[in-house]
Amino acid sequence: MPEDIYRHDYEKEKARQMFDSSEARKAFENVLDHDTLMALIKLEEREVLERMYGTIESGKESVVFLADTPEEERVLVKIYMNRAGGFRDMHNYLRGDKRFRNVKSDRKSVITEWCKKEYKNLKKASNVLRCPEAIAFQENILVMEFIGKDFSAYPKLKEVEIENPEEGLEHVLKDIESLWNEEKLVHGDLSEYNILVERDSLAWIDFSQGVHRTHPEALNLLKRDVDNVVEFFNGQGADMSKDEALKRIISEEEAAEAGFNL
Repeated sequence: MPEDIYRHDYEKEKARQMFDSSEARKAFENVLDHDTLMALIKLEEREVLERMYGTIESGKESVVFLADTPEEERVLVKIYMNRAGGFRDMHNYLRGDKRFRNVKSDRKSVITEWCKKEYKNLKKASNVLRCPEAIAFQENILVMEFIGKDFSAYPKLKEVEIENPEEGLEHVLKDIESLWNEEKLVHGDLSEYNILVERDSLAWIDFSQGVHRTHPEALNLLKRDVDNVVEFFNGQGADMSKDEALKRIISEEEAAEAGFNL
């Protein structure tokens, strides 16, 4: 027992040394458990991470840190909390996705697979649209490209004035269609809160809820994504109906199968 305590203290101190400030260390300790600690150390040993900074976003399921790689490349580190209360909802999403149907129902397995799911979603999405490059994952920790400059992410779509809302809407709908038809994937939580304005282009973020198009809820999630972006861009001055937008992505047969009247 004393050796186990000593080992844990050593590992905890090793992880703490990766943080650049006491504030950053304190933020990490809020999501710290032994498995997360070991996963972070493993990422350092794999030479994926070297220096951890403070949090830039925090939610009920995850905390996002800024970090540097050994090559001094700025990245995001998303830690899914092993104590997350919504893991049962996560399990339901996973069970409907053919890529993850055999996942175990215990909390640790679900959260590890949820992290892996976002990694895989980013890999697929990057084939057809701009999103963070998925770099690595370890247990409940996902490392991805940071879309921003220095310590600040680029602004979210909701935070900027849209010069040409019609063009912006067309661009986003084309990306939704490419993701759906070419990569067989739906984002599942797309809105002006999950799209960044990167100079003159748009970058999608937060693919944790993305599912394969064979998921029982895929068409409903697709419609929600389309409705969200149409409502936002119409509020900025575009003029397109939600039905017209959805027709650009799915066939009338698919719509009828889902019970949508287009």
